[in-house]
Amino acid sequence: MKLLSKLMLLAVLIATTAQAEQTFKPFVLASTEPADFTETLEKTRSNLENAGFTVIGEYSPFADHTLLIVTNDEALKVASMSKRGAYGAPQRISVSKHGEEVEVSYANPLYFEKAYWLKGSLAEVDNKLRETLGYIKEFGSEEGLTAKKLKKYHYMFSMPYFDDPYEYDEYDSYEQAVSEVEKRLNTEGDPLSLVYKLEIPGTNMTLFGVQMKATGKDEDEEDLDEKFQMSIVDFERPAKTAYFPYELLVNNNEVEALHMKFRMALYFPDLPMTGAHGFTKLMSSPGEIDDAFEELIEDYR
Repeated sequence: MKLLSKLMLLAVLIATTAQAEQTFKPFVLASTEPADFTETLEKTRSNLENAGFTVIGEYSPFADHTLLIVTNDEALKVASMSKRGAYGAPQRISVSKHGEEVEVSYANPLYFEKAYWLKGSLAEVDNKLRETLGYIKEFGSEEGLTAKKLKKYHYMFSMPYFDDPYEYDEYDSYEQAVSEVEKRLNTEGDPLSLVYKLEIPGTNMTLFGVQMKATGKDEDEEDLDEKFQMSIVDFERPAKTAYFPYELLVNNNEVEALHMKFRMALYFPDLPMTGAHGFTKLMSSPGEIDDAFEELIEDYR
């Protein structure tokens, strides 16, 4: 009897240790096969809608890459449970063409629920995406990151954490902040443009998805351009286009965005600091993105 008890205890300890050491990666590859790009995109959109997801945004950051941004009731419920939980509500699905192959992939909900300090679990959302789109593997990091590592993630010493966002001016009210940010993001000819607007029910949080595209008016705008950013960091398949779009969060009467030094590193945790595909190639991008968001807010103050 004592031996049986010891064996049971050992089994529990082994299972607990294995769970504690489970790792997660930023992206999930759902499918890759020879296919027509447009047909795959339409099928993906239709399957998501039939599975109960709502498409809140769709755009192509560059040729042969289209993003579908979706959410559902479960994702919204989980997002509403945390102070800055809105970041976990939208699910980003990428459809990309590579020669004759078409890939479908998405940002991993289980990875980001931990990185964004969500109090609830997106496991149900993850299961629904797998059932709807398929599942081949997780990717984006060779070894992955543990839940413990993700909850306190930063790239290296002195780099920002999740709770070190870009912070901008306060508006007089939540309603004014939402109205003015939406108005500015719909300004034609601006490098920042609206992809989606997502209100989190039962909260004073609204998340905006933002496309970043150089207009040619200012050479510094290239530093925020999505195609330029991916030319540095996304150099291996499967494609990691589901890094986009960037988010701008209205929380009560305050406006913030995740610091690029945190956000980029979170999605690309294995990238080196230097080299042809290192973060130093994007040295000016965090400041340019911050400046662009600040200008957007100040234009209507």
